[in-house]
Amino acid sequence: MSRAGQAVSRAAGLARYSLWQFRDFMLERGVAILIIGFLWGYVLIAPTRGAMGPRITTGQPSPLWAIVLQIASAIVSLAVLIAVNGIVSTDRKLGYYRFLFSKPLNPVLYYAQVFFVGMLGVIACVIVLASVLHSLLPVFSVVNFVLYTALIYIAMGGIGFFVSVATRFDWLTLAAVWLGSRALRGLYGPKNDWRSKAVELLPPVHRVDDVANSLIMTGSAHTTDVLWLLGYGVLFFVLGLVALRWGSLAD
Repeated sequence: MSRAGQAVSRAAGLARYSLWQFRDFMLERGVAILIIGFLWGYVLIAPTRGAMGPRITTGQPSPLWAIVLQIASAIVSLAVLIAVNGIVSTDRKLGYYRFLFSKPLNPVLYYAQVFFVGMLGVIACVIVLASVLHSLLPVFSVVNFVLYTALIYIAMGGIGFFVSVATRFDWLTLAAVWLGSRALRGLYGPKNDWRSKAVELLPPVHRVDDVANSLIMTGSAHTTDVLWLLGYGVLFFVLGLVALRWGSLAD
């Protein structure tokens, strides 16, 4: 078989393996996302729903909306954190990469596929959770929630992917970057000095709340905010792929 034919055959085999990757994701991470989502939503929403009765179906002005939006956006962030935790670093720490790449297999393609399979897994979990929310609050849009999830997965997950390639303590580093960026932007962003300029280099997490409220409620958000979040995530995802291409998993 020619070199090109071998490459095509390996790519086809890797694509077929995505089904096993998806199964593993749902068993190892998807179940956790669903359990946390159900429990979190039930604990916070059920008491309010019981107190309000039929009034919760009257539309978005319902007081329950503020709770739902907070829970929905928080669940998405937590789901992405669970999904990308150890996406590369676990194989490095446990030495699985020696088995995975004992045969001709491109690490860049393999981990890129893991990343997007994880995205599909998170979206599948979110569809289940959103369907339950829709049954409780009919004005809650499953489609809008899926769009928001995809955006945050790229934005937050792209950073997490790079961190997992660069360090073995990725979940802690990603949480510190995500929460720390929000805190630093809130602290120094309004100041008109070098610090306000410096924090502009941090992830644009200060726009997440506005994007969540707008996108989940109406299905649209400010284009600049969406592109900023997407661009930051894509940039770090590509940087992670570059690091895989030119770095060593054994480091």
